[in-house]
Amino acid sequence: MTNLDKLLTHNFVTNLLNDSKLILIDYDYKLSDIELIKDPDFSEFEYYIHNTGFYGVHLLELCKQLENALELFSNFNYSKKEISRGDHITYNIENYIIRLSSLTDRVLQTINAVFHLGIDENDVNERVIIRNIKVSRTETTKHYNKFKNTLNGYSRERNTIIHRHSYLDNQLKRIQMFYHLEFTKKILDNKPYFKHFRKKELSDFIKEKKEEYHKTNENCFESILPIFDELNSHYEKMKRKLK
Repeated sequence: MTNLDKLLTHNFVTNLLNDSKLILIDYDYKLSDIELIKDPDFSEFEYYIHNTGFYGVHLLELCKQLENALELFSNFNYSKKEISRGDHITYNIENYIIRLSSLTDRVLQTINAVFHLGIDENDVNERVIIRNIKVSRTETTKHYNKFKNTLNGYSRERNTIIHRHSYLDNQLKRIQMFYHLEFTKKILDNKPYFKHFRKKELSDFIKEKKEEYHKTNENCFESILPIFDELNSHYEKMKRKLK
């Protein structure tokens, strides 16, 4: 069983899904509704269940997307002449890094919901949530800090991509040049072996990145498991308090 499987079958997740179904069955809503429901008829208990389920599910969706993203590295349609193979792999790597760095935000939103802090989602950040007295007096802070350490390096890469320039990697730059439509046209006409050479370069690079990112995912998901343990314990306490 992978660490993602462990997350998806964790008691916290099972409780969230079961409780959400029981709450929403009395309303004209579905778990698939895309927005957080703010129904004035919700009791505080019902609101708590729905709010926590909403952010918990979106955290899990991001975890699944991170694993699915690795398969897209190899999913290229060579019939689309407007997009080069180098552009495709660059886009998918940058997309993975940005999504990975977003995990901290999703975890913080879920902690905010479980602890029933009532902080608007626009104001949720590490300082506000992790330093909150209700959170800091539990083991959640310790586990969150360990989880955050698994993302070291990727946060800097994410900020570079968003605020400064594209993802920089020497091997990736070579691949971009090897698959540049205009740059390689004459080379391919005169040196047929070049096609096999660049294919090996690309295959080796993708294999290396998939292995690296899969390991990162596993470490990251593993570090979220003890956070879920803490959240599940507090979730049960809050339900008893609000019911």
